[in-house]
Parts: sequence; C-alpha cells; structure tokens
Amino acid sequence: MSLQDVLAPPLDVEALVDLVPELRLARGQEQGAFHHLDTLGHILETIRCVDRELDEGRIGARVGEEAREGLRVAGLLHDVAKPVTRGEIEGRVLFVAHDTLGACLARHVCQRLGLSARTTDLTVTLTVLHLKIGFMGNPRSDYSSERLARAAGPFGEELAILCWADRLAARGPRLKEEHIERHRDLCVEFLRVSRNLGPYPEPSYDEMASCLNRPPDAGVGYATSRLRLLRASGVEEDKALEHILRVQDRVGAAPE
Repeated sequence: MSLQDVLAPPLDVEALVDLVPELRLARGQEQGAFHHLDTLGHILETIRCVDRELDEGRIGARVGEEAREGLRVAGLLHDVAKPVTRGEIEGRVLFVAHDTLGACLARHVCQRLGLSARTTDLTVTLTVLHLKIGFMGNPRSDYSSERLARAAGPFGEELAILCWADRLAARGPRLKEEHIERHRDLCVEFLRVSRNLGPYPEPSYDEMASCLNRPPDAGVGYATSRLRLLRASGVEEDKALEHILRVQDRVGAAPE
C-alpha cells in the first residue's frame, strides 16, 4: 500500500508505522500537560484535524482539494523528531529543535518513500515552520509575520491549516479555551499578512534539479525549501545557492 492509501480515513496506524518506522518511538511518549495524547496519538489526531479543517474552513484558508494529500503527509511528519528530542527541565516536557531536526528527518522519509519534490518541499517547509505562527508577536521570536510569510512562500495557506490542526490536536489539562481562540486569531492574522505579501512564485523544481545535477526528486524539494528559508532570512540568492551546493558537495546528497 502507498503512503496516501494508509493516510486516507480511517488511518491505518500499523501500516503507517511500518512505512515510517521513525514514528515507532512516538507510541507511548508522554508530552506534558498541554497534550492529552501521546506523541503518536497527537500526530494521528493532527491528520484528522487537517481533514476536518479542509471540510469546515474555520480559519478561512484558501486551498483546493488537491492540497489534502500533501497536508496529510505534513501532518504525519511535522513532529517526527519528537521521539529523539524529548527532555525535561524542572518537570516541564520540552522538544528542543524538533522542528528543525524534523525537517531533516522528513526529507529522508520523503526520499525513501519516493515522494515528489513538491510534496517534500511542502512537508519540509511546514515541519520547520509549524511552531512559528504560535509565536507571532512574541518579542523573543526570530520570525516576524512578514519573514514567516516569505519563508512559507506559496505554502502559506497550508501552513496556517497545519498550525491550526496542530493546536486542535493538543487538548491537555493546562490548555484553556482562550488559548485555542488566540491561536485561531494568529492563524487568521498570518493569512492576512501572507496574502498581502503575495502572490508568490511557484517553485521551479526542474531549475533546482539542474543546479544540483540530480533528478527532480525529494532532495530537490528539500533544497528548494532551504533556499526559500535562507532568502526569507535575508541571505542573497547567489549566496544561498552557493551554500546549498557547497553542503551537497560535502555530503554527496541533498543539503542538510
């Protein structure tokens, strides 16, 4: 069975874990008081909430039905690094850098499963950014709403959906209804900013494949995502491409 087959409702949990063994350690992993499910349960509930939001449109994101399959993959992999990043400080459960490490792991999963450059680009982009909307307006955040919109690029609508679904899939005892409403407001505000800065150019995976001298596969999707993130941080395009090529030459694969 393909990944999309087992991601379709009802979710085939055992088949998913067989296809993505990186998630085995997520089963039974406790996440803290803001969550009511273990890590694997939260991931599965996020996928269900993505489907629900696509049907209900509570935050008003504008995506077509064709976005559903890619969003399901992103929902599956957005917390793939939690099992290897879990820690505790003074009784508080933390998953430090699970977003950035998760993007690297997601790239490897997409490559292994033969997913397209676009699906990989979407999944990696949403994985590395899925916490950022929740911190919009926080003075300690390294992402302004404008930088976040540029980093998401053509996937801004999908990012808002995943962030909203991720919030809805966490209903622990410390979570209050006001937290949920605030997060919804942040998602709506992000969509406003993203649309004002758009439209965004569609990714040219063939062009990136030519630069990397490789077929337009998952590695190209990952590199395209990395280029967009670097450009959003203020790095000039030539220097960003130089970095991507330099890292690929060093590791002999798509850049990490």
